[in-house]
Amino acid sequence: MSFLRNIVSVIIGIAVGGLVVFLIERSGHEMFSVYSNVPDIGEKEAFSTFVGNLPIKAFLLLLLAHSLGTVIAAFIATLLSGLSRPIPAITIGVLMLSAGVINLISIPHPVWYQISEIILYFPAALLGYKLSIETRRKITSLK
Repeated sequence: MSFLRNIVSVIIGIAVGGLVVFLIERSGHEMFSVYSNVPDIGEKEAFSTFVGNLPIKAFLLLLLAHSLGTVIAAFIATLLSGLSRPIPAITIGVLMLSAGVINLISIPHPVWYQISEIILYFPAALLGYKLSIETRRKITSLK
């Protein structure tokens, strides 16, 4: 039963974290006018040129979206699992990192962004874990 609970907590965490990423990225599309004429991703040269011309603020917003989504996903997964060990959070970190690497392979990005993207997932997942443990401790002390 505990194994199933861990799997369900990770799935829910990923779903909520993915929603957070989507919402932040979507707000970025509203913020930056450059997103009004996005070429088809199948047109590799045009899409590479488009990404190369994105403002730095757009890349920073993407890093914020991915790190905040990971923090929230790890927080929820740890909280729902009931575990005091970081297993669900580490699982979230691995899954989010995997998605990030696939994204980096599929879409060209500046090197500084690629390095930042790869580095951020595990610290973000561990932050979500620590926040979850602290929240659980505060809740139990209120009872």
